[in-house]
Amino acid sequence: MRALIAGRFIIFALIGLAVVAVPIFVIKGVVMNKVDEVTEAVGFENVPSNPTDIDESESLYRSENFAKALDMLEENAGDNPELLKVGVLPYMVEFQTKDGERAKGYRYYAKNGEMGEFKVKIIGTGSIEGSQFAYETLNDGITQKLAESVVAEDGSLVVTNMTIERGLVDGDLAWSVNAESEDRTGIVFQANPDGSGLADPTQRALEQNGLGGTSGSGSGGGSSSQAKDAVSQAECLTEAGSEVAKIQACVQ
Repeated sequence: MRALIAGRFIIFALIGLAVVAVPIFVIKGVVMNKVDEVTEAVGFENVPSNPTDIDESESLYRSENFAKALDMLEENAGDNPELLKVGVLPYMVEFQTKDGERAKGYRYYAKNGEMGEFKVKIIGTGSIEGSQFAYETLNDGITQKLAESVVAEDGSLVVTNMTIERGLVDGDLAWSVNAESEDRTGIVFQANPDGSGLADPTQRALEQNGLGGTSGSGSGGGSSSQAKDAVSQAECLTEAGSEVAKIQACVQ
């Protein structure tokens, strides 16, 4: 009798386990399907496993590797795409291109050498006409030049990312390079489109206002005031990042 009861208990237990397991399996399948849908929607279908885990020899801060990314862009976007923004990390580069009044994105991964499209949302109501810059601005060695220039400034620094786009206020085209060391983070440099003139944003603001060489002697009160204004504005714009409202406040 006990054996019969025990047998029934085991059967009921197995049935209960099956009832619990089936919904979990179904839920997991639904969740994975949703993840796949989102992945496909945002253009991450070509992401390699552990994309950041690359050898230094594969880094996009090396000219031969960035050249491969440019070749893939030409295959996908044509020989001479109009660029809006290019953001480079050691393991990945994103190209935002102008497609009429829309923007189109292409993402390249160094680890598997593949490129996929991603959606780009335009912020604001204005036209993007005038925000583009020529594809010829880029060259194979630009990322390596920028990375080496940062190291030349301070050998303890490591470049984390670099971006080129036109400024929201003045429309000037420039590279913004972020770096860090074991002791510091959030270090920013700016450079000309060809990679020359690498300096911190404050120094560049002074130079662009013709005040980079002032040392106090022989400079009148007007020059001193302009220097302070340039420094203050540069610091404000650096802190504002890409937030339009804060940028507008900086230049008022």
